[in-house]
Amino acid sequence: MNNIIKATKQGSKVLGDIQNSAVNTSWSKRILQRKQIAGLYQCNISYRHISWFCGCHTQTVKRWIVRIEIGETITERTRSGRPPIFTQDICIKTIAFYCQISPLPGCSTWSLRLAEKYLSNHREIVGCAMSHSTIGRILRAHALRPHLKKYFLQITDPEFFPKMEHIIGLYLNPPEYLFCFDECTGIQATQRLAPDLPVCAGNTATREFEYRRNGTTDLIAFLRPQTGDVFLRCTKNHNSGTLISVFSQHVKLQPKDVPLHYICDNYNTHLGEGFCKAIAKLCGITYTSLKTAKERKLWLSSGDKRITIHFVPFHGSWLNMIEIWFSLLADKCLKNGWFESVEALVKALIDFTETWNKYFAHPFTWTYRGEGLHAKVVSRFMRLLQIESSQMEIGFLTKQLMLMRNIAQNYWLQVDSKDWQRLLDLIVQKEIYISQLILCNIKKNHRLKAYQALEDLTEILYNTLVSYTQESKSA
Repeated sequence: MNNIIKATKQGSKVLGDIQNSAVNTSWSKRILQRKQIAGLYQCNISYRHISWFCGCHTQTVKRWIVRIEIGETITERTRSGRPPIFTQDICIKTIAFYCQISPLPGCSTWSLRLAEKYLSNHREIVGCAMSHSTIGRILRAHALRPHLKKYFLQITDPEFFPKMEHIIGLYLNPPEYLFCFDECTGIQATQRLAPDLPVCAGNTATREFEYRRNGTTDLIAFLRPQTGDVFLRCTKNHNSGTLISVFSQHVKLQPKDVPLHYICDNYNTHLGEGFCKAIAKLCGITYTSLKTAKERKLWLSSGDKRITIHFVPFHGSWLNMIEIWFSLLADKCLKNGWFESVEALVKALIDFTETWNKYFAHPFTWTYRGEGLHAKVVSRFMRLLQIESSQMEIGFLTKQLMLMRNIAQNYWLQVDSKDWQRLLDLIVQKEIYISQLILCNIKKNHRLKAYQALEDLTEILYNTLVSYTQESKSA
């Protein structure tokens, strides 16, 4: 909780600015409304029409017209009123108390009423007791909604941006035969216990909430972005043998002796020895066994054979356009489906694919080029350092430090220099926290790798900022 109080105090100025901005915006709206009232009154518009136009009560219109006629300004009068009961210090402590990750053993979040009850019995925490509505007002005043959660996909691949640029380059200048493929696993054949009730006048469609699971199926799909056509096969599993079989079927449907390019993720079966042998066989070349996944990945990505596999970055599945089609499949086919068996589910998947290819297939155009992503990654890492979470693992920390180093080396101008300075200052401030995270790991090579990444990042940031400052002064 002390860390939260500290972070809250550090951010109090920012939160105050947000609150003042909201107050200023509200003040501007009120001033504009009063100017409108004065202008319309001078044009002999009735009170009722003025109130309708300005969106306020007629008594409000009358009050301001009277004040304008007697020569007063349209600003607020000085008000008396008692001083606030809940001081800024109490508000900060309340925020720190309510926004804790684990407030009590086994309890991950508060509710307003539970917090009210707990504070009434433990007044020493914030200095007083308060109602649940007061806690809610304090949170709203600082634009905090701790009851809401939102997923995000943290970039962890140190080489993410070069890999992303490679994939985006394929989309912007695609080879003639470019395909995106992936597996979708564990699709459930669900059957509701009662039939759906259709839409009728005044009522939406309704559905029984309880359902029965009738089994699952996997699927492997290939999307050709140039046309939008999809090749799909439903399978009982998604192991290496199944992937090789379906992949071979797809390759055999393409014109012979033309280069084929496939985009996929880093799933183990996409890097396996068996898959490499299958690619070599389809290309009509000899394959020499490779021991490591890294070596096999380099061989699959090489362009000296008919089939080239392009891998998206780790935690970069959104760069694979087959995921767009999977979301369409889920929304149009699976979301409202009724499947009394796996066979019925498989038939629905195949039917939807045929319908898609016949009526709805269209070219998939990629437009995003990574604008703003570099700065967002740096900003999110700074937030992770600020909260000093004990949940951060050394492996994740090392990858983040290496990612920051690579961004600083190759994409310095994509991030504001003030953010780079903030990152360097934050690393210095959080030196004890970072050192503790590294020392907690029992493996010496992991510790050495983390320290090396930290040293490299700090050196690059310091040297580049010094150089940047000197250039700015000379200019």
